[in-house]
Amino acid sequence: MLWDELTSKDFEKAVDKCDGVCVLPMGVLEKHGDHLPLGTDMYIATETVKAAAQKSPAVVFPYYFMGQILEARHASGTIAPSHNLIMDTLLVMCDEIHRNGFKKILLLSGHGGNYHFLPFFAQMFPGLNRDYAVYTAYIHDGSLEELKEIQDKTGMTDMGGHGGFYETALIEYLRPELVHMDRVKVEESAAMGRLDKVKEAGVYSGFGWYADYPHHFAGDPTGSSSENGKIIFDIVTRRLVRLINAVKEDDVTLKLIKEFNGRTDNPKG
Repeated sequence: MLWDELTSKDFEKAVDKCDGVCVLPMGVLEKHGDHLPLGTDMYIATETVKAAAQKSPAVVFPYYFMGQILEARHASGTIAPSHNLIMDTLLVMCDEIHRNGFKKILLLSGHGGNYHFLPFFAQMFPGLNRDYAVYTAYIHDGSLEELKEIQDKTGMTDMGGHGGFYETALIEYLRPELVHMDRVKVEESAAMGRLDKVKEAGVYSGFGWYADYPHHFAGDPTGSSSENGKIIFDIVTRRLVRLINAVKEDDVTLKLIKEFNGRTDNPKG
């Protein structure tokens, strides 16, 4: 059930039908090499979440592109809001989703750059005194078994990190008219290793991605196809169904929130 396609009356019924669960597909608008659209994360996140929500009913919020992508500000077409803005705006969205009847909100990101942002966002909630639950997950965080299944069925071992085989195959399946394989420069997808010494020491730098991939392209997309994209899409969708079901079946988090909020209001007991 898509939030934006429901009438107001149907919306009220949908909240009950999906056990109060709303799923928010997240990403950004960013470069994916020269061959994929800026909305690559949008198409992948939205379509996989929609397919999963058909199998495990949930209301799907419109695609949300206010994510973390400052490392791609140098690339044309990137929308890179400040960290303060993305934190504050997402909180407002979650509050509004809750105000409309949802007790559980699942933030499903199709963008790797949200990997640190979203868990940190969720960590704020013990200090906010909200009475709804927020869960976060990365759409492509599959198990080793799922990776092996993709590799076995596609015959490919290297999935690529950004605009590589995996993402290119998905877009060839979802929006083939937006893929421009004639523009691929595979040499631009190789890691430059300009901060390898820092990484080897176990130190993180916010410029780590740019140091390796200034072209915002990682991984050879050769071998991608619509058929391979369908294989990946089905496996990802199956995983997302499990995630939605886990959130629905969770009867502990809301109790913990109530308990925790009560104790923080009067910590001396």
